[in-house]
This record gives sequence, C-alpha cells and structure tokens, in this order.
Amino acid sequence: MNFSHEGLSLWYRTADAPAPEEDAVLPRRGASLVVGVQPANPTNSVSVRFRLDGGAVRSVPGRELRTDYQKRAQYFVVAFPAFPTGSVVEYSPQLSCGGRQVPAPQLAERFPSRFRLTDREAPMEQRVKSQESGQAALRFPARLDFVASVAVQFDEFQFVGDTPAGMRVNFLVREGTVLGDGFRAHVTRGSSDHMIIRPDGMGVVRIRAAFATEDAAILDVDSGGYVDFGADGYRRALAQDLPDRSPLVLSPLIYTRHPKYRWLNRVQCVAAGETHLDVGQANYHVYSAAPRDIPPTR
Repeated sequence: MNFSHEGLSLWYRTADAPAPEEDAVLPRRGASLVVGVQPANPTNSVSVRFRLDGGAVRSVPGRELRTDYQKRAQYFVVAFPAFPTGSVVEYSPQLSCGGRQVPAPQLAERFPSRFRLTDREAPMEQRVKSQESGQAALRFPARLDFVASVAVQFDEFQFVGDTPAGMRVNFLVREGTVLGDGFRAHVTRGSSDHMIIRPDGMGVVRIRAAFATEDAAILDVDSGGYVDFGADGYRRALAQDLPDRSPLVLSPLIYTRHPKYRWLNRVQCVAAGETHLDVGQANYHVYSAAPRDIPPTR
C-alpha cells in the first residue's frame, strides 16, 4: 500500500515495511506493523486509526524504528492493543508533518486495510477443567509485551579466525539507539557482539552491552541468540564476505538497580530483527515474554 499527498509519502505491507496481509488471521495480542515514510524529518508523526467490527474509531501512535539516510526514509513501528473480543480490525496509517498529512484529508476517514482475529480462547479455569476431564491438554500460550526498539551501528568487523567450533567474528559497537516504551537510551561504546559462525552457517551470538537511559539509569544486557547466514554462511565467513542482510533472534537478560526499570530484572526478554552488514548495522525489537494469562509484574 502506498499513499502520497502534499510532498509526503507513506507505505506499508512491503518488504521493508511489513504489515498484516489483507484478511490475515492474527493472534489477539501482539499484532503490529511497520510504516515507511518520506521524506525523513524529525517532526514526522505516524499513527494508525482503527476500528473493531465497524465500531468506534481509536488511534494508536507509532514509535520511530530507524532512518535510512540513503533513501531519506523513516520507519515507524505501530503496536495494536490486545483485542479480547471482536473479529475484524480495519485500520488506516497516517503521517503528519508541519500541518501536512498523508493520506489526503478526503481519504483519511477510510480504512483501506484489515485483518481478522483468531477465535477467542477458553478461560484458564475452563482449560484446567478440560484437562482434568481428559478432553484437552493444558497449554500456556505466550504473551509478548513490547520493551524497546534497538538500532546498533558497528565499527569495522574483526574476523578473528577459524576455531574448532567455527569462525570467530567480533562486532564492536560504535553507537546505538534504544527507543523504549516510555524511555530513551543509547548503547554505550565498548558494547560488543562476539560470534561463532558454525559450519552450518548459523552465527551463535553472545552480546555484552549497556544501555544508558536519558534519566541516568544503566541497563546491563547479556544475551545469546542466532543469526542465520544461510547454508553457505560459514564459507562466506572464511572469505570475510558475510551476507548483507540476515535474520536475527536474541534472548536478552536485562539487569539494573534503577527503581524505574527494576521490573526488567524479573522478565525474560526475546528479540527479533535483522542484520544489515552492508552498512554495519543491526536492528531488532525487544519484547518481554510471559504466559498469556498471567499478568506482568512491574
């Protein structure tokens, strides 16, 4: 989907701005999309208007995800709230900048896209009774709550060399930004990602980093994870020619003594994103994971 008006452009449901396919069936929690806009501008504001089953119109703001300076484009991530009821969500992303907007005002009231919601799950108590009667197995579906978007810029990579476990490569952080749910931080210099690329092309990640927030908190980050460089990733690592873009999955643990963020000490985080080694970057979203029916502790 692509809209232009008054010198502004907005797009989504593309390779660089993924969004739910038309009439896709999504879980009732965790639905989101990425919106791309041009030209990049620090005053750009993205929001998504939506309605459930044709009801009242609501709006949710977007958070800046990253900027592609070569394309003069910005990307925003928008997370929908949970939908305990209803069946169909219609939505319309909008960009505002300096009194201008896209889509045009005459199109702003329309909802060009929609997705459907999975059937409602039985309450936890009912599922327990079903298990006790032998009718169904008790399961604990996961809930993911957004924590932050992380964008990291690396210095030149260090191809340390081949080892019995695989090819060792170090990625040292030059700078990075963290845009959290109610906070901002930067990735401190000296943070690093030490990686072993196995013969099957999988990069085994070990990250040691620190996030310094604007309100003087230090968040210590320790994470494992994987980067899938493809079947020929090991050969390409030996040749010091890693793929430009590869999927990234992490499992961060975050620790701090700051009272505002102490709740992070009590959650297991997961992260998903992508490396952009052609420009020395990695971008990913961090979520806290918990059983869906157990409320988070904060």
